[in-house]
Order: sequence, then structure tokens, then C-alpha cells
Amino acid sequence: MLDKGDWVWVDSDIGVPIGARLKVTPSGQRLLVDDEGKEQSLSPEQEASLGIMHPTSVEGVEDMIKLEDMTEAGLLRNLLLRHRQGLFYTYTGSVLVAVNPYQDFPLYSAEQVKLYHGRQLGELPPHIFAIAESCYFNMTRNLRNQCCIISGESGAGKTESTKLILQYLAAVSGVHSEQRIEEQIIESNPILEAFGNAKTIHNDNSSRFGKYLEIFFNQDGVIEGARVEQYLLEKSRVCRQAPQERNYHIFYCMLTGITAEQKKTLRLGEAREYKFLTKGDCIMCESRDDAKDYRHIHSALKILTFSENQCQEIFTLLAAILHLGNICFEATTQNNLETSDVSKSEHFTVAASLLEVETSSLATSLTHRSFMTNRERVTTPLSSEQAAFCRDAFVKAIYNKLFIWIVGKINSVTYKKLTNSPESSFLSIGLLDIFGFENFSTNSFEQLCINFANEKLQQFFVAHIFKLEQEEYLKEGVVWNKIDFSDNQNILDLLAGKACNLLALIDEESHFPKGSDVTMLNKMNQQHSGNKTYIASKTEYDTHFGIKHFAGVVSYDSQGFLEKNRDAFSFDIIKTIDKTTNALLRQIFETDLSTNGVKITNNRRVIMTPKSSIRAQTDKRKPVPTLSGQFRQSLDSLMKALSTCQPFFVRCFKPNSDKQSEVFDRGLCMRQLRYSGMVDTIRIRNLGYPIRFPFEEFVQRYRVFLKTTICDPRTEKAAACCAAICQAALKEEEWKIGKTKVFLKDAHDAILERMREQELSRIVGVIQRALVTHRDRKTFLKKRRSAVLLQRNWRAYRENKVQRKASAGPPEKENMGQIILVLQQGLEKLDNASQPDDEEAESKLESDPEQESESEPEPRSEPRSEVESGPEPESESEPEPRSDPRSEVESGPEPESELESESGLEPRSEPQSELESGPEPRSELEPEALTEQDSEDNSDLFQPAPAVEVVQQKATESDTFEKKQNFQEPTEETTVGPDSEIVARASAPPSPFKEEDEDDFDEDSDELSFYRFSILHFQSNLSHTHITQRLRLPLLPHDDEGDALACLTVWWIILRFMGDIPEPKSADALSQVSSTILQRNLPLRQGRRLSSLVGLDQKILRKNKKKYGSENRRASAIPEEPENMTEDEDILIGEGPTLDRPLSSLEKLHVIVGYALSRRDIRDEIYCQICKQLVNNKNRKSRVQGWTLLSICLGIFPPTDLLMECLESFVRRGPSGYGAYCTERLRRIRANGERKELPCWIELQAAKSKQPIDVSVTLMDGRTVGLHLESASTSAEICQAMAESTGLKDTYGFSLYISLYEKMWSLGSCGKHVLDAVSQCEQEMKRQGKEEKDAPWSLSIRKELFTPWHDCSSDPISTDLIYRQVIMGIKSGEYVSEKEDDYVQLAVKHYYTQFGSACSKENVRRVVEQCIATTLIENKSMARWIQLISSAHSQGPYVIGMQSRESVKGELVDSAREKWPLHFSKFYEVTMMSGPPLPKSRFVVAVNWKGIFFMDGREKKLLELPYLEVNEVQANSDSAQSVNLSTIRGDFVLRSGEAVDMAAIIDSNLEGLRQHSVYALAQQDTSRPDDPTFLVCKRGDLLLVEKDEDDPPEGNWFRATNQRTDSSGAVDKDTVQFLPTLTRPTEEMLVEFPLDLTFLD
Repeated sequence: MLDKGDWVWVDSDIGVPIGARLKVTPSGQRLLVDDEGKEQSLSPEQEASLGIMHPTSVEGVEDMIKLEDMTEAGLLRNLLLRHRQGLFYTYTGSVLVAVNPYQDFPLYSAEQVKLYHGRQLGELPPHIFAIAESCYFNMTRNLRNQCCIISGESGAGKTESTKLILQYLAAVSGVHSEQRIEEQIIESNPILEAFGNAKTIHNDNSSRFGKYLEIFFNQDGVIEGARVEQYLLEKSRVCRQAPQERNYHIFYCMLTGITAEQKKTLRLGEAREYKFLTKGDCIMCESRDDAKDYRHIHSALKILTFSENQCQEIFTLLAAILHLGNICFEATTQNNLETSDVSKSEHFTVAASLLEVETSSLATSLTHRSFMTNRERVTTPLSSEQAAFCRDAFVKAIYNKLFIWIVGKINSVTYKKLTNSPESSFLSIGLLDIFGFENFSTNSFEQLCINFANEKLQQFFVAHIFKLEQEEYLKEGVVWNKIDFSDNQNILDLLAGKACNLLALIDEESHFPKGSDVTMLNKMNQQHSGNKTYIASKTEYDTHFGIKHFAGVVSYDSQGFLEKNRDAFSFDIIKTIDKTTNALLRQIFETDLSTNGVKITNNRRVIMTPKSSIRAQTDKRKPVPTLSGQFRQSLDSLMKALSTCQPFFVRCFKPNSDKQSEVFDRGLCMRQLRYSGMVDTIRIRNLGYPIRFPFEEFVQRYRVFLKTTICDPRTEKAAACCAAICQAALKEEEWKIGKTKVFLKDAHDAILERMREQELSRIVGVIQRALVTHRDRKTFLKKRRSAVLLQRNWRAYRENKVQRKASAGPPEKENMGQIILVLQQGLEKLDNASQPDDEEAESKLESDPEQESESEPEPRSEPRSEVESGPEPESESEPEPRSDPRSEVESGPEPESELESESGLEPRSEPQSELESGPEPRSELEPEALTEQDSEDNSDLFQPAPAVEVVQQKATESDTFEKKQNFQEPTEETTVGPDSEIVARASAPPSPFKEEDEDDFDEDSDELSFYRFSILHFQSNLSHTHITQRLRLPLLPHDDEGDALACLTVWWIILRFMGDIPEPKSADALSQVSSTILQRNLPLRQGRRLSSLVGLDQKILRKNKKKYGSENRRASAIPEEPENMTEDEDILIGEGPTLDRPLSSLEKLHVIVGYALSRRDIRDEIYCQICKQLVNNKNRKSRVQGWTLLSICLGIFPPTDLLMECLESFVRRGPSGYGAYCTERLRRIRANGERKELPCWIELQAAKSKQPIDVSVTLMDGRTVGLHLESASTSAEICQAMAESTGLKDTYGFSLYISLYEKMWSLGSCGKHVLDAVSQCEQEMKRQGKEEKDAPWSLSIRKELFTPWHDCSSDPISTDLIYRQVIMGIKSGEYVSEKEDDYVQLAVKHYYTQFGSACSKENVRRVVEQCIATTLIENKSMARWIQLISSAHSQGPYVIGMQSRESVKGELVDSAREKWPLHFSKFYEVTMMSGPPLPKSRFVVAVNWKGIFFMDGREKKLLELPYLEVNEVQANSDSAQSVNLSTIRGDFVLRSGEAVDMAAIIDSNLEGLRQHSVYALAQQDTSRPDDPTFLVCKRGDLLLVEKDEDDPPEGNWFRATNQRTDSSGAVDKDTVQFLPTLTRPTEEMLVEFPLDLTFLD
């Protein structure tokens, strides 16, 4: 009993079951719904007979070997399911089935190449690239030639599959190649397709010749060359085509692509004028763009080194063919014989002229035939029909030999490097793209040869997959049940195998002078009438016969067989060609000229003509092979070449005969499945072992899996080793061991390769670990010996002191330097003894402290602990951090007091005495390289005792710095209360500066005074006046502990910036290393790399040049902010070595401002701290530094509203010069918004002098404008100032750019702060190890955006600036075009604007130097560019000089705007949150005058949205920063950090376009029959609005013309919707354009 939703197989009208699902209606009726959606009732009797579908057939599989329903129905349904899912590739083991989708898909990008490169077959979804990678991998691994045989019917996609494999191989090889050979091989495709492909009823790009492309690689897998073999070009297509078919592509491409001048030279017109192009009544091909294809063909010819002269000669012969086709032969009678005469038409004269032969000679050779009798040559006239046949033979010969010559020319380029080397020294991959099986309504000799070739390929497939494989199993003794399969050997026997085969009979009849198509057919019927494969003619008058091919029955029309097989043309034609002066025509017929007695040359390759042919001569020569004989010989050679290669197969299927996407014709696909042998293939691939290795090769490659304890290859046989490897790697998987080979399943190869890579990686890791361990152990032992040496010296010194004391009585004072000298000598020995072996170990030794035990937490104190505790540090217990060093020294031989007295240590003097006499000078031998930890722990040994007694609570982290400072500087006696500020007990030292009058900041009568603010808001009664000690609490309360700790650090830095406390002593080398490491944790916003700061425009559009100084870039002076920083990580006290070292003023400023930018809640705290230090500050230098610091902060960030009024009052009362200066800076930063980056060096210098920053802004015309900058200056202000200075009126789209070396990015014309960008440049200099002040940044103004309605005539100054920018961009290579003519036309316009209409070679040279990139000049000489530009100038419209130079400038600007829209765009990185599916969700949006582009990288466009397709744009006000983009393709939600800016530009362009647009859409039906002044229109009608700028319409009415009815009248503007476009929309767009539904209410 079936359940609801079960899948079953049901019978169908195509002969195989199809899938159906059980459906139960609410009423209980049981129905079957098949794959086509048709329903049928299900009876109980029928239900019992249904076959249940296996789950693999329900869901579909990637590899059809995995199907459990191994039937034709199962295979067909699997292909159907994958086709409906948009999956067109399916595996059958290693055979790829490719179903033609008949549309383009983004499946073949460079990302896909990278994805499949290096991956085994089956690891990723089926793809043509996977087959290409398998070919490439097997070739490089096995060093054996590979081939890929791509087969299928005409229109199944063979040619495209071949190109994709070639694209993949070229891309993979090009990674390692420095040659152009890959490009040349790829570019040979469009040439061969143009001359050898045509539109047929089955295929718009059908190959009408066979092609075997052999690509040669060196041992490194790099392409070295290639060679093309062509087979059987369909020559008859040149003269006639079947209905709805075209001639070869090249004719149509030539007629649409060549210039008017070339057409004039060749006397050519339109394609419809030529009979050879209209026989099939089809000139246009919808899927092809002939003009675009011509440009590609012309470019490819240049890449393949075809000269311009050769290209012209080729087009000359093609034109001659077209003209010959239009010749008419008039029938006449002379001497009772039918004769013909060539019409004296223009086409005949032109053809003779193009062929460069005499008119009379050509006319005679076409209308007469000569032949030799026993004694003389006899000439007979031809009838008009015979003359037409002669002309057709001549035309076909020209085209065929021209095609062969082109193939040879291509081979001479791609195969040139290999001609002098033996082929055995190279590996190769062959790609066979040969005509598919053909069955038309009328099939002739060409179809017989084509289908014969397909039979040979099918036999090769059958032999490789079935015959040879099963023979191999029997030969190797593998147990195997033989599989029956469909064999087409009997068809090959009929065609060419056995005696009296069809092709032999055709050849035989071709050699008889009186042989005809009728006699040939009679012989074939008599000989093979009893053959089941042959279908004889029905009657004696029937000219048809049939053959049961492997792909189906084909009926052939025998008429014309012998003529085509003889492949002959008149001796008179050869004689005429011999007289031609056309070099190419003589060259392509060189062989015929030398072998027909016309001209004797040194060419030894003689092809003879049969005596019975019309080309017979009197001499005794061997007959030439017939066309079928030549073709058979070529096929045999091809099969021999394929048999030496390891083959891969691609079976191409066409899903329907109408070339429609998403249509799957079951019957057609079933027929292709059957004759391709897929069912048998799957069965043998599923049961068989297609992967096989010789024993030795298998052991050598997979030796890593073999464990010698189980099987030792030195003692065991190879077969046993192979079995052991398979058991270890494949375990229970099925595999077989033959007599000499290992047999594996299809999937085993990929499994073994993947496991091999993993095992090799593991072994490499083991080796690396062993080497690193050995190296580090060696270094450790050296260090330990050095430490023992140092300990021994120290103990010896101390023991010596004790002995001298005991023997000599009371000691005299000794210089402390003696102790230092001993330590110095020990350190030198330590340094000498512990030199690392290599640079890596040396850098490790410098960056890491010496450590003897991993358990010790503080490695910098280890040398001291070793000295004091003995030579065996590894056995010591872990010491307590910050333990008293005297307790450890007391465990030595003598007490600490004795050591002190022996060392001559004296109590420390009072601070006053130090101030008077200065600090005691240190001995020259005193070591500097002591860490802070060592300095603190050994302070009793090496420093006097502290003179200040400090009353402390339990120390916190914020107090640790005070401990360190006790021995570094004079400290006043202080008392610390629990919740109070540090209060000085002793008087402050005298100020070195002259005292000034008291400030007035303490006026408590003012409500806005800083004193009143401190009373209200400072915590713990902290004072508002100047002090010189560290704070233990912030001035203001903070809820966040991190903010509170940051405030204490900022206070410390402010004290140091103002000079209220001195800088710490210089850290030793080890501390500096630690400082660099700890510095990376600073949570500041600065320090981002320049590559992350430059605009997306440079990343997408500019060339990827080598970054300046990027190879040896140093760590930033200001550390980078971690991307994933959490709140806890954003806490820094700054007490460690990071900030406890000498800092420059700029570094201290960066720390203060950096905290303000990263922690908004402490900004008021920072301002309060600075103001506090300015109140009652008696030190003039400190006050100056304080006001400088305050003014800089006021230019970076504003205070909150809480402090704003108080701070304004405070700065107004500032000293002379600073009050007004700071007040203005505060006003400016409030108006323009806070900064985003740290202050820069020039900003600090300007703050000291209270002067603005003078800068020069460069314009594109070379002028510079001097402007003043200050901290709050924005790019909008600079652009406005520049516009006022230069008189620029049309300022839209001009932006400020900043440059540093070759990097340049836009600051826009908005609220971005200019000095933020300058700060980024200075930080990049710091990162490179240079001074900030040396940053070579510069500012410039460039055009960044255009409006869609841009008018160059509105502002000449704007046009001139853009014009200069375009010329400079072309010269620098910023604006690049694929077309050479684009550069020429732009150069011509530039010439006219500079020098007018008069042409001068010297002036042209100047133009080339000004606007042609240097690389282009080098690739194509200066003389050539001068010639091109001069020629274009003389032919162009500017030679008359009627246009003004300003208008030509505008034309140049408009052409650049049209040519390079992406270069005039704003770029935004976005993430698509929702919307129609795209290949990627993260991409770049480019907004420009043309529309909105979704881009992935530089070239790839994911989606292009003209403004006409955009309905509305809206920026969301939430914190997500997203844009809602409503279009006719769907609604997109895009998240971006600049969402507001992006939405504003799009909305501005939309509204502007609607205002400028004259196209409107009627939103409702309007009809007033009583008043003809009103326009009658229907909803959706397109209206052309009559706009008069000088006389705008009154009220809501305006005049418009209905484009549907062509009537005019008045329209209410509230009833229409203006379209955002300046050009008329297409009908297709109007259908999709949404109407405003509000009018329907």
C-alpha cells in the first residue's frame, strides 16, 4: 500500500517510465501526479503493479553510478531533475555528461578555475573544469599524454566545451608562464570559428570542420605550444546553404565590421546583395553580434601575428568570392553547341580586379574546358549550368585553400618553438572538437563523411570503455562477468571495413570517366542489399539510400556524390591562377601550380591527378587521393594518435531541438542516451575497475601508506606490498590485484590522492618538529653553559671578597664600578657564548628573554635568580613575583650586610642635596641593559635607599608607576588619604620661568566658571587647580571601569606632555622589544594600513602596481586596533613598558586624543584634566604646553553638552592669543563635526604658532591654488574655496583627492576632514620607519562624478579641467581601452583643441607624447602612432575647422564619460541583506551617471541597473546603515557604512532625471470627448512632454504627445509619472515598468 508522497514509476508515451508522486485529495481520492504535472487516477489494480522509485532517483545524484535504478528511466529522470535545478553537468564515473543550457551562466570565472585547480575528480560538483583538471593532473603525475574527446549531436555544445577546457588549461598554465602562448592559443579560436563555423538549423555556431587541438606542455606543466589539425571543411556551404542557415560567419562579420573606406576599396555592400549569402534566406543571427565579432577577430589576427597586409589580402579574397557569386552566365548557341557567356556585369570586373587576373583569361577559364587528346589540347565550351558549376568549384577551392593556409599560419605561430625539438620531450593534451552526428532533411556526401567520423569515435569510446577494459580483466586474471554492450563495428564494416564497402565503391566509381551517381548507387544496392545495416533505394529512379547508424537511421541523397568526392576543378582555372599577381592567391594554390605542369618548383611534395579525371595530363602520374580517401587517411591518423593517449570523454546532450532554455525534450534526450551507450557505460563503470596501476608505480607513489612492520618492500614482492597498501588505505573498499596491476574503482583514485597529501603533510610536520627541536635544544645548551659561566664568575668574586675581609681586617671603600665590571665581563662572555646558529634563532634570542625553565613566570629575572641560587636552575621551585631580593641573597655564603659593606654602598642623600649638586654620575662601566623589573628588585643593591617615606594603602595597578619613580627622580613627601587627592607636604621646587600675574579662572561668582563646575561634578572633593602628582581617582565619575582606568593613564600622559613630571628613563633593548610587543594592544583608532584607507575607486580601477615600501614595511608607530576587540580588551592602564618610556610630543598627543576618539565618555574628563592643569599653574612653559594641548583637542573633538558652556567660558578667558584662537576652534569643530583620526605633525606645529596651515591644491590644468587649512577644515570647504578662486561654476562632482606616492583616494566634496587624511599619510610614513614630517602627501581637485544631464557648454572652466584630467589619465594609463581606434580618435580631438585643423607632423608627435601611454608607444612605434593620428585627422570632421575648440573639448569629455563610466563613479562596499539572488552577497556598488552597478572586482558586473529600472531609494534611519533599493527586478536591501551618502546620490540622480525628462507614463485613463484640447490616453501610455524652459507651463497643465496614438493635447501632471531617463525607453522596458497603484483607488 502506497503512502501519500511516495514516488513511483509510471508508463509514458516515450517508451520509458517517468516519475510520479502519490497525491491524496481531501475526499480520499488517490491520484498520481507525474513529472510533467499531469494527474491521473490510481486504481488498486494499477497500484499493485507500480514500481517504487529509489530515493536516489527521487532526489537525483551527481554521479549516475550511484543510482540504484540502473535503467534508462533512472538516467533520464536524473538528467531531468538536474536540468530543472540549473545543474547541467553530471558524472558517469570519469565520463562527463554536459547538457546544453542554451543560455549563459556565471560558472566559468577565474574564481571557478582556482576552485577546481588541484582538486580530484568528484571532490566538487560536476564541471567541465573538473575534467580539464583531471587531464592536467594525470599528465603531470603520470607523464603520459592525455586527450579529451568531446562528442554529441550538432548543437549539443561541443565547441563551447572545447573552448572552456582550453580556457582552463591556459589559466592554470599561465600562472607559471611568462610567455604569450596561452593568449595566442585562446585567440586562435575566434579565427577558426569565423572561417569554419556557421549557423545551421540546429546550432547558431555549428562547427563545419573537424578540429584536433594538441596542446604541448613542458615538464613543469607550462604550455609551450600547440598545433591544430583540421578535417573536412564543408566547402559546399560557401556556394549554397539549406533554408534558415547561413554561410560562414566571416562573410557577415566582414561586411558589418570593416570601415566605409575598406568597403569602398573592395566594392562591397550589404549582405543581402550577395547570392552566396542569401541562399538560405537567413542573414541575421539573433545570438551573434557580427560587428563585435569582427573586432574580436581582427584583434585575434594581430595577436597571431597576421600583418595588416595579410589581413587585407584575406578580405580581398573573401570579397572576390562574393563578387564571383553574383556573376550570371548567359546561355547561347554556337555551332549547334550550348555555350555560355559571362555577363559584363560590374561584379565580374571587380572579381577579376580583386583576383588580379586578366578579365579575358578569367572569362575563358570559367566558360570553357580544355583537355588533352593523344596529340593536342582540345577546348570545348561549357553550358551556362556547367559554367556555374565550374565557378562554384573555383570558389570552393579558393575558400578551402584559404582556410588551410590560415590554419597553417596559426600553427607556425603556436608551434614555432617546438619545431626544432622532438615531440617526445613534451607532454600533450589533445582536444577533439569534431562535427557531431547530423541528420537533416537532405543529407549529402558531407553528412556521410561526418557520420562516418562519428562512428569511428563511437567505436573508440566502445573499445576503450568496454572492449579493452574487459580484455584487460581477462588478461590480468580478475574475476569478471562479461557485460554485453552495443557495438557499432558492423556499421564501420559497411562504411569502410570490409571489401566493397560503401566508401570504396564511391572511390572506385569516381575514377571511371563515365562513372555517375546512378551507376554508383546501383552498385551499392546490388552489393549490400542483404545487409541489415544498409537500406537500399526503393525504386530504380530513387536516388536515396539509407544507413542504420548508431545514432539512428539517416537517408542520403546520392546526387552530387561523385563530383564532391573527386574534389576537382578545371586545369584552365589553374592556368589563370598562374598568371595572377595576387601574392596570397598564388601562395594558397602553390601545390596545385607545381603539380599540374604549369610551374615547376623545388617543392618535392607532388600530389598527382588521376588520368580519368578532367584534370588528366599526358604524363604518367599517380592519381590523387579522392576526398573520402584523404578523409579516411586523416581519421586513421587521428585514431592512432588518440590510442596512445589516456582518454577522457565529454558526452554533450542537447535538451531540445529548438535551442530554448529550460525545455527538456524527454524523447530527444532518451534517444541520445541510448546511442551514446550511457546505460552500458554506467553498468561497467559501476561494476568494473577503470583505475589501474602497475605494481611498481603503485608502490612508488603510495609508499607512505605502507608500514614496514606489516610488509617490507625490500623483502616482499610488489603484489604483496600493493595489497598491504590497499588494505591500509582503502580498507574494506572493493579493489582487485591482478597479475601485474592493481585495479581500483573510479572513486579510489581521488581518495588515495587526498590521503597521500594528508600523510605527506603529517610526515613533513614530524620532520619539521624534529629539526626545530634539535636546533632549539642546541641553543638552550649553549645558553645554559653561558649562564653557568656567569654564575661561576660571580660566586668567585663574592668568595674572594669574603676571604680578603677575613684576612685583611676592616676593608677600605671600593668603587662600585668593580662589581659592575665583573658583571659586564660575565655578560660579554654570555653574549659571545650564546650566539645563535642562524638568523631566525638570533631574532628569537633578541625578542625573547633567556629562560631555562618553562615554569618560571618572569623570564627577565631568571639570570639574577640563577646567580643567587646555583648552577641548576631547572630544579628550582617557582619564585614569587616581586619578591625581596635581599631574602634570596641572604641564602648565600655571606649575609647581605657584609656584601653591602664590602661593596662600599652608602645611604642615599636627601633630595635637597641632589637638587643642589645634581645626581651622582654613574660609572662608565655601569650596564644600561637592565629591565625595569631587575631595576626594581635590585634597587637595594645598586641604588641608594629612598629618602621619602610614603604612607600607602594596598598598591593597585594604577599605583605601580609611583613605586618605580621613587628611585628615578626627587619626590616630595606626600600623604595619601583613602579618598583624596595626593597633597604635597613640601613646597614645590622653584620655577625656572618668570612668574606672571594670577589668572582669573577662580572667580566663584561666575556660574559658568571652572571652579563652580568642579564643585558640582568633581568626585571626592578633588581640587580644580594645578598639581604635579599622579591621581588615584578620575576627576569625574565613570560607570565603566575601563573608562576610569583610561582616565588615570591620560592624566599621566598630560602631566608628561606639559612637563609637570619628567619623562621615564630610556628603556634597555629588552624593554624596547617588550614595548613593541605590548604596544599592539593599544586600543587606538590610528595605525590602519594605507591599503585599507585608499578609496575603492583606486582598488577597483587603478592598476595593481607594486606598493611603495611594502616589502620591508615596519610595525606602525601607533599600533593597530584589533578587529575583534571586545570591551574587556579595550582597557589599558598604560603602566607597563608600552608607555613607560620616553615619548615624543606627538606620541603623547596621539595617546591622549586616541583615548578620546575610542572612548567618547572620557572626553569631558580629558578637558577637565587639561583645564585643571592650567588653573594656578606658575610654570610658564607648562602653561604654554597646556594651552597648545587644549587648542589641539578643541580641533579634534568637542565636549558634551554638560561641559560645553563652561569650556566656552574658560577658553574665552585664556591668555592673549589663545582665547580667541581656542574659541574659534571650538566653534568650528562643533559646526563641522568631530574628527575620525589622530592629530598630525603639521597640526601640532600650527597649534604652537597659532597660525593656519598653508597648502597648495593642484588642478588638472597644472595650476596650484594656495589655501589655508585648520583642524576642522573639510573637503567641501576646500572645493568651495577652489571654485571661488578659479571661477568654477559647475562644481558638482569635483572632489578633493589626496595622494601619497602612487596611492590616491578621494575625500569627496563633503564633510570629511582633510587633516584626517593627512594623519593617515603620516602614520604610513611612521610605519615605514620614517619621520611623520617627511610624508610627501599632496592635494588635488579631480572630477569624480557626472550628472546624467551633464552639459559641457554650461561651464567652460569645468570642461577644461575635466578635459585635462582625461588627457593626463590616458597618458598615465588610468583610462584604458581595448580598441586602438579609441585612443586615435581622442588624440585627434586633443590635436584639434591644441593646434587647430592644420596638420603638422611635429605637432602630432607632441600630441602622441601628451596623451598616448608610454607602453602603447613602445608596443607600436612612435612613427606608427603619428601615422594613425595624422590619417584620422585628415579623414575626420576637424580638417575643415568649422567647430570651435571649446565644443571639441566638450566632445572629448562626453566621449570619455561614455567610454569610462566606472572611472567617474562613487564606490561603496555593501552586503546584500535581501533581494533577488546574486552569485555573491558581498560586493561593491558603483553609482555613476549611467546607473547603479553591482560589481565583483574590477571587471565582473553582477548586475547593472539603469535609473529607469529604479523606482525608489531610501536610507534606513536605524543603526544598521542600510539602503532599500526598489527596482523592477525586485527590492534590494543593502547594508553599507556609507548608506546615507549612497542613497543621497542615487536619489539626487533620480529626481534630477525626472525633472529633465520629457518622457512620462500615464497613470490613469484620461478621456474628454467634449474638449479636443485635452489629450486622450490610456493607463500605461508613453507621453512625450513639450517642455519650454523659457516659458514654463502655468499651473498643473502641460502639453504632451501620446506616442501610441501620435495625438497631442493638455495633460494634468498629477496624472502622469515622469520617467528618470533622457532617452526614449524601449517597449520591453515599458511593459515591465510598474504603474502607480494609487490611481486605481
